[in-house]
Amino acid sequence: MNTLFTFILGLLVGWLIEWLIDYFYWRRRYAEKEVAYARQTTSESRAAPVSTVESRPAVKPAPDDLKIVKGIGPVIERKLNEAGIYTFEQLGNLTVADLRKILGNVIERLSDEEDLLQQARDLARKK
Repeated sequence: MNTLFTFILGLLVGWLIEWLIDYFYWRRRYAEKEVAYARQTTSESRAAPVSTVESRPAVKPAPDDLKIVKGIGPVIERKLNEAGIYTFEQLGNLTVADLRKILGNVIERLSDEEDLLQQARDLARKK
């Protein structure tokens, strides 16, 4: 009984230490990056608007399910929709730089932006 209690207590203490490290080190570090990025994007948005926003059509096209593209989930799809990107064709017409401007710090999670854009171009051709 004493060994089981010690084992469970060790697991709980280890979990608590891991949670504290995550909370005080990683989350704070991420929040600092987020604030720095927000300052950078606001200064960039005042300087020069994103070219894709200017060329956005007045009528919203019938949206495609952008989550079909490997690497795009609900969060990235929402950010693309907020920027006026609703179809595979619109996504395929973007450059890597435009994609980085639209997605911001979410782009860090993507492994290969060019592959993502190529998948969108291929899907647009198949339609």
